[in-house]
This record gives sequence, structure tokens and C-alpha cells, in this order.
Amino acid sequence: MFRPDLPLVREANLVRVETDALWPGADELAAAAEARFPDRPCVEVLHGPLGETLEPAFAARGWRASRHLIMALRRPVAPPVLPVEEVEPELLWPLRDEWLRGEPWGTDAIATALLAWERVRARVAGARGFCLRDARGRPEAMCLLLATPYADEIELVYTTPAARGRGRSFAVISRAAREAGDQLCFLFTDADGAAQRLYGRLGFRAAGVVHRFRRA
Repeated sequence: MFRPDLPLVREANLVRVETDALWPGADELAAAAEARFPDRPCVEVLHGPLGETLEPAFAARGWRASRHLIMALRRPVAPPVLPVEEVEPELLWPLRDEWLRGEPWGTDAIATALLAWERVRARVAGARGFCLRDARGRPEAMCLLLATPYADEIELVYTTPAARGRGRSFAVISRAAREAGDQLCFLFTDADGAAQRLYGRLGFRAAGVVHRFRRA
């Protein structure tokens, strides 16, 4: 995956392994990533068991690993009890910008690059936005629904810190999941994070793990 116009976006600039058919080794994959992306080499392995096998070898090379859990919706979702609105995604980008800049790595350059990438992706995928507003009418909780003919993905789930702990994220996900089609509906989350408990309450269940390796 190669986007020279967005060099800071790892998701758009990496070596991706989608199958275990060839069983490539960590040395081969690291060399391929370093040759293509010498400043920010990254390898993404979509085949869970292969990723588990490769993790110790990448660690021995000094690469860091992150694990991203795919969760699929396994039961119907109840209607949200809060007044979730469907809005144009453009209305939600300021809230996404707040989220990015609140991260330890959220520099101006990275936030700008990620927002540019996500806006393009949302437009291409025909993303639908869902939000809850605060008393002044500004979005305080959000998510996007990206639809394809084969599956629907819920992503960019976020609630501003001052509004957390009151079911905001639960509500926006509920609305998005109910708007999804009859095909697979899924989302990604940190495999070691707490958010999967929230998604589990909504009816999402673990369906696979994606491993991402990057040079420290």
C-alpha cells in the first residue's frame, strides 16, 4: 500500500500480508518494508495465526507490535435511548481533530495528514455520520458507518472527555449498527483495550486479530 502524498499515514503506507499461503518470514517482510518505506517501515498481517507466529521474530529485530481486534455484530441492536442524529461527516471532522490532537503523538502534521486521508476514504466509501450534540448544538459523540456491497464497518467512535461515562458512545454505535445493511457489520478495536467490553454489550464478538509491526 503506497500513498506518497500522505507519508505520515501508516495505514496508507505499509506492506500488507493477506494470506498465509507463502508463509513469508519476518526478515523478508521487514526488508520489504524498509526498502519501500525507509523512514517509517510498517508491516500489517491480516492472517491472525501468521501474525502470532511472526510476532517474536519481529520483537527480536526491535520492532514494536500492536494487535487490532476485529469484532463482528452477532445479534440485533436495540434502538438508542439518546437522540442520535445522522449528519454529514463534514460536521464531525472538528471532533475528530480534537481526538487526534489529544493523543500523545498528535502533532499538527500527523493530525492534518490523518484527517486528509480519512476525509478521502469517507467520501469514497459514502460514509454516513452519526452524533450526539451538547447543549450548544456541537457534536460531542460520533461515529461513522462505511458501507460496501459486502460488509459495513463502524469506525471513528469517539466521545469528548467531558461527556464520557453517560452512554454517548453506546448510543451512536447503536444507531449506526441499526442503519447497517443485512451483510456483515464489524469494527476494529485495540485487542488489549477496554473498549471491547462496550462493543460486547452491544452484541459484537471477536472475529479475528490483525497484527501490525513497526520499527521502533
